[in-house]
Amino acid sequence: MSGKVSKLFFWNLKRNCLANLIHLALQQNDVDLAAFAEVDQVDFQRLIELLDGQYRPVQAIDDSAKTKLLVKSSICSQHASTVINNLTCTLMLDGVPVNTSIVHLPDKRNDPHGDRRERIIRKLVSELNTTKTTYPGSFNMLIGDFNCNPFDPEMVKLDSLNSTFFKEVAKRLKFRDSYGSSYPVMYNPTLEFLSESNSNQGSYYWGSGDCTYYWHSLDQIVVDWQLADCVTDCRYLRQIGDTKLIVNSQPCSRHSDHLPLLVTMEMGNCHGK
Repeated sequence: MSGKVSKLFFWNLKRNCLANLIHLALQQNDVDLAAFAEVDQVDFQRLIELLDGQYRPVQAIDDSAKTKLLVKSSICSQHASTVINNLTCTLMLDGVPVNTSIVHLPDKRNDPHGDRRERIIRKLVSELNTTKTTYPGSFNMLIGDFNCNPFDPEMVKLDSLNSTFFKEVAKRLKFRDSYGSSYPVMYNPTLEFLSESNSNQGSYYWGSGDCTYYWHSLDQIVVDWQLADCVTDCRYLRQIGDTKLIVNSQPCSRHSDHLPLLVTMEMGNCHGK
């Protein structure tokens, strides 16, 4: 039986000062969890004041993470740490403990073959699985800017994220075994919701080079198979209030070269182990 709806928001801000737009987006969409990358120019204290105390920051003790996270004040968080500059923590979403990594991986200009992205993903997954072992009944989730597409090797390889685009497959397989090791299957809902008919083509536009998809889905969410049915919507925002984030069919770089990701989850749909 479905429970309360949870709204998750992620935006790579391209080092722009977007506090007013973020404030409006969180209020308009009743966001529960708001995560960010490239946040250098955002005054988060001012943003929290704009939000009138409805949200609080989640910070690791060493506070060296380059990704940031705000959650509604009613949401409990624990185990906050920094893993290779990515904030990780355990969040209680409608009573379900979710071990969460806020991801910002190296881009393809600096890591064209994805080797660094793959190594970081392995480390993040290992840390999340360690938390899962010490926190029985919890599940894993990664959300953010992966700087690669859903079908790139680092997203689907067995010993990396081991994700599939098909929830039926994720729920049926649950785990994949190889040479004595067992790898939990994760679900990536991005392709389920991509469609030109509903103007949900991707989060980043890149038209250069001889081989390009033009619209790329760099900003994604990936969840354990037990949470596959929880994801009921996954889309990129093209407008916040009266502010259009698309100009000439591309993200407006005055705001960011990425569109924000908004995910709707119904944690009551979670499958037990």
